[in-house]
Amino acid sequence: MRSVSGAIRQRPVLATVGVLILAIVAYFAVIAAQTKPAVDQVSPSPLLYRQAPALSGESLYSTKTLSLSQFRGHFVLVNYFASWCSSCATEESQIAALAHTSTVQVLGVDYDDSPGPARHFLSLYHAHFPVLQDPSGTNSLRWGVSAPPESFLVAPNGVVLAKVVGPTTVRIIDALVTLAKEKGY
Repeated sequence: MRSVSGAIRQRPVLATVGVLILAIVAYFAVIAAQTKPAVDQVSPSPLLYRQAPALSGESLYSTKTLSLSQFRGHFVLVNYFASWCSSCATEESQIAALAHTSTVQVLGVDYDDSPGPARHFLSLYHAHFPVLQDPSGTNSLRWGVSAPPESFLVAPNGVVLAKVVGPTTVRIIDALVTLAKEKGY
């Protein structure tokens, strides 16, 4: 009998513990539902609202030198990527679509990569936009890039307007451009 009466006394305790666990799970579910995914977040950077640092290097496709200054007068998405980067693979079709359909020019920067794998990677996504190599990492350091993918939106006047860490989308970049135009850039 003792074990039956002990079990009866434990039921309210177990029920209370169960309710507390459910409340904690519900609390974290609400928090998670209200938090934006990392891919939708623009990141702070000391470059914001300043002239873009120098950016130049040899083209991935030829021996020509490419430079950000060649794109002056246009919105430019400077996209740091690498063929070995799984997050870059997640976003590359979006970057290729942006280059084909948007008023934003795309300038890719091949981060810590080899030319052969980088060209193959871009061909998988039909990504046809100018790409410069950064074999020494000089450009990456100057721009504060620590790991791809990282993208920077540069205004027609050369000012860095936004930094996106992680995979980005056409929707995010188009929204940033729309906002920049509304602010007079």
